[in-house]
Amino acid sequence: MTNRNDARLIALDWGTTSCRAYLMAEGGVVLAERRQPLGTMAVTRHASATGTPHVLAFEQSFEEICGGWLESDPDLPVIACGMVGSNHGWAEADYRAVPADLVSEGIVLTRVSTRRGVTVHIIPGLIADSALPGVMRGEETQILGALTANLRAGTLDYASERIVLLPGTHSKWVRIIGTTVKDFATYMTGEIYALLTTDSTLSRLSVRPVQSDWMAFDRGLDVARSPAGRGGVLNTAFSARSLVITGELAPDQVEDYISGLLIGHELAEIDPAWLADEPNAILLCGEAALNDRYRRALQRLGVDVDLAVPGSAPLGMWEIAQITGLLTLVKQ
Repeated sequence: MTNRNDARLIALDWGTTSCRAYLMAEGGVVLAERRQPLGTMAVTRHASATGTPHVLAFEQSFEEICGGWLESDPDLPVIACGMVGSNHGWAEADYRAVPADLVSEGIVLTRVSTRRGVTVHIIPGLIADSALPGVMRGEETQILGALTANLRAGTLDYASERIVLLPGTHSKWVRIIGTTVKDFATYMTGEIYALLTTDSTLSRLSVRPVQSDWMAFDRGLDVARSPAGRGGVLNTAFSARSLVITGELAPDQVEDYISGLLIGHELAEIDPAWLADEPNAILLCGEAALNDRYRRALQRLGVDVDLAVPGSAPLGMWEIAQITGLLTLVKQ
């Protein structure tokens, strides 16, 4: 049985809205987990409001989350992924151009040193250099974690392409062969949902539901794929207000209706090739609540769906720590 004395790594999944920290033992076993609403946006806002130097604000947040673990074991290596490596994060990490092998031994980690003497190693993101460039930070690590079980078992299919879908603030559709990311596309579905349901004319007529209303969600899906949906989301979104005014939608159905509408438009607008019949089902790699919504939407289109193992980000960070030799930095 593992305990905290077996800790070998601290891993940070540090995104836009939250930071998840993991204390990990051999094999990527999570010994302890902490989550704080200290995403990169919150940290930078705090730095601006208080006049705290940008780098110091991130260091203070890091100490708040992980300081106790480091007091017990100051020699633990630290790895991080996500928006912490963006131009509004702690330190800007490079992008690797696709196609990119997620297990390449040439991965270069960006290093940030704290006043405590701890070095945080930030994983690079990926970039698809096209007319409208695509970028990702953190999702590449989630994908690697989702593939870990197959990698360890030697059952990963290196010949067939598959699609990985990572729903979230910025939903990512990723083409992957083996461990190589070939291409990806981004939809700001989660961010637009947050804006519409918290700070728009639509939100003023809505009431937070006690539980998910799947009928309202399905209605949004259907509208997005109906002839009326051809007007695009900028046109159909207003129906979340007009339907309440006309009594056809209850205030506590608005949020689920908007969720279905936005996800429906995402699926309607994605290149049909992404939803083509593939030898493998689409692999959903997100949090449970979002997985439920996307799985429901995809299955209504007749698309097969597999669910990635929970906790894929820490598993991915463990694998990269091994690949880059970071785990050998632990003092004996």
